[in-house]
Amino acid sequence: MTKNTSRFLIAGLLIAWFVDFLFYKKPFGIAFTLWVVIAVAALFIISYLEKVKPHWLSFVLAGVAIALSSASFLHMEPFTQTISALASLALLMLLTITFRDGHWPYFRLLDYVLRGLKWLLTIISRSWPVIFQGQKKNNQEENSDNIETKPQNKRAVWSILRGLLLSIPILLVLASLLASADPIFEKGLNDFFKIFQIENVAEYIFRLVNILLMGYLFIGVLIQAIHPKNQEPRPQPNQPSFSKFLGSLEAKIVFISINLLFAAFLIIQFRYFFGGQANISETGFTYSEYARRGFGEIITVAVLSLLIYYGFHSITRLESPNQKRWFTGLSILVFLQVLVMLVSSYQRLVLYEQAYGFSRLRTYSHLFLPWLAVLIIIVIVLELLQRQGHLAFTIIAVAASFVVTCIAFNIDGFIAKQNIQRATLSEQEGYALDFYYISELSSDAVPVILDSYLAGNSSTNDLLGANLSCRWNEIQKQETHPWQSFNISRTKSVNLLHQYQLEWQQYSIHQDESRADDYVLVDGEKYFCAINANWID
Repeated sequence: MTKNTSRFLIAGLLIAWFVDFLFYKKPFGIAFTLWVVIAVAALFIISYLEKVKPHWLSFVLAGVAIALSSASFLHMEPFTQTISALASLALLMLLTITFRDGHWPYFRLLDYVLRGLKWLLTIISRSWPVIFQGQKKNNQEENSDNIETKPQNKRAVWSILRGLLLSIPILLVLASLLASADPIFEKGLNDFFKIFQIENVAEYIFRLVNILLMGYLFIGVLIQAIHPKNQEPRPQPNQPSFSKFLGSLEAKIVFISINLLFAAFLIIQFRYFFGGQANISETGFTYSEYARRGFGEIITVAVLSLLIYYGFHSITRLESPNQKRWFTGLSILVFLQVLVMLVSSYQRLVLYEQAYGFSRLRTYSHLFLPWLAVLIIIVIVLELLQRQGHLAFTIIAVAASFVVTCIAFNIDGFIAKQNIQRATLSEQEGYALDFYYISELSSDAVPVILDSYLAGNSSTNDLLGANLSCRWNEIQKQETHPWQSFNISRTKSVNLLHQYQLEWQQYSIHQDESRADDYVLVDGEKYFCAINANWID
């Protein structure tokens, strides 16, 4: 049982109120990191007050969750912001599930799913008795320690609240009558109510309901984290989650079939793709067409291979050492062939980029492929060591590493740099700078674009200047962002464009009356700025 339910009530409502205060009608920014810090601090402070000692791994999870949330104010690139925020929230959820026992490194994949569903149902049920019955129980407990003072103090607080609620409608009626009786008093009353913007009462009610609903959930989260309903035993990761039912022969046939299919595919790869452009041309494909067609499919095959391996390992009976050796050998052979496919996939990606330039999706894939290969190598090691139960922890660690890589890597800046260099160094091959794609990039790309512009290369300089002029024009139209939306990348870009604002005067902004869009003239050609309207949000 909780020792002081009022702590949980106040903390849960405060966390919910901060959601409204930091995020309602505000662009994404530093507010998310602040909210994560507030939520983590509330959890640990209440834990200290309740004299509950968290597991040391909970401090690790809290630190990583806060670190991952930093992308909200470090970058403007949407994918990085999204996956970092989702990863941070997932770790916060894991933190509250295993706050006291720290069992999360020992969870199997099924444990994560079952514990997550159970946690969700539990937090919904834990809040109700605390909110509606906790006051009575607390008073009874406190009576045994101090019969005279504490119950009287708490009764006084509730009496004050009830008195305020009763007085509000009475005051409204009497004030309306007095306002009708005296125009000066009516004017003063109207001025007073303008402070509260009564015309927005529907919005206030909506926000209040949201705060109460979120507060209800957060109260349950805090209670379940600090005073869990049941203490779960630590899972044994190398023990099966359920009884295995598939025979080893069936699994052997499946893995032999997969290996034969993969081997046939790799023979084609070595004959054509690894063999060079001349061999591919014999089949009627261009090098770039051949590269573009297979990249996504190979990534999908690699992910499916991991799922197939985990699924068959979970359901296959391996009762003798010989059966285990067969399963290990065949599964490792599958993964070795998958690694060769990933090398092929990486080459396909490079060829595709050479033909069409860099994009966000291609850059995400650049960062994802090495981590996918690392995951497969670790899975091979776990299979050799017969520690397959740690696959879930491995996936979480690799996924977190991928998110950290995205945060540390300026994706939009990298794309801008590569595409500008490609257009500058490959003029003889007919590669032009895509003005509109550069315009779609966030403010993370502005320092790179500005550096390239100041370098003064004639082939791309005017397009880069026009792009920066469009961005500066959009800044003039933007309303001031609240402090909750502060972002380092956006602020740095605005300061840089302001510093060189005289440069943008030579790229005058015009308006196309037929489209009502702004544009810049470069060598007599119109380049519209409208596609760039949301780069700063």
